[in-house]
Amino acid sequence: MARWFVNTGSIMVCCAMLASCASRQPIRGQRADELDRKLSTFAFIEEGDIVTFIVDTRPARDKDGSSYVPFEIAVANHGLRRLTLTLESFTLIDQEGNRYPAATPRELLEGYNMLDFDRNLAEIEGIVFNRFGALARYPSNFSPTRTIPVDGTNLVRDVVHLPKHGYVIDFIYFPMPATGIRDQRFELFLDSPDLTEPVFLKFEVR
Repeated sequence: MARWFVNTGSIMVCCAMLASCASRQPIRGQRADELDRKLSTFAFIEEGDIVTFIVDTRPARDKDGSSYVPFEIAVANHGLRRLTLTLESFTLIDQEGNRYPAATPRELLEGYNMLDFDRNLAEIEGIVFNRFGALARYPSNFSPTRTIPVDGTNLVRDVVHLPKHGYVIDFIYFPMPATGIRDQRFELFLDSPDLTEPVFLKFEVR
């Protein structure tokens, strides 16, 4: 697991710097006092004038024991001329302060066998159908599948340039946290060169 996370003083300083830019304190080894608002049994939302960020935990609930854990996400751009997204835009933080970068397509294809199964658990599209009715959906496929096409293709996209009033729905995978996944609380950070400060979601997996 050392390959995937580092829990050191320097990392904690980095977390503190990020927190100084945001309005709420990130998790630092203790349970958060509050979670973001829920859209459904499994979906949480952080909604702002610039960006709306949604994470759905349904695909993650039964993954304890797996090498990787999936989250379905949605990102809507309300206020920027362009929002640039890559796998490096997403970071998962567990209750102990460990930070996990998103898994790469090669890591998933070589070390995870449930890529197609996870897509069958997708539900965000139905949840945001009316909420994002005035927005345009753009193709995004940061994580691979084996047989199921996404937006008509199996090709993985390295970068998405999301214009204003556009949104994406996608799956992002992370190495299994040291804390496990079920009955745990997390933060999911979204960063981009186009954002003046990161956006983050506080959520739990039940």
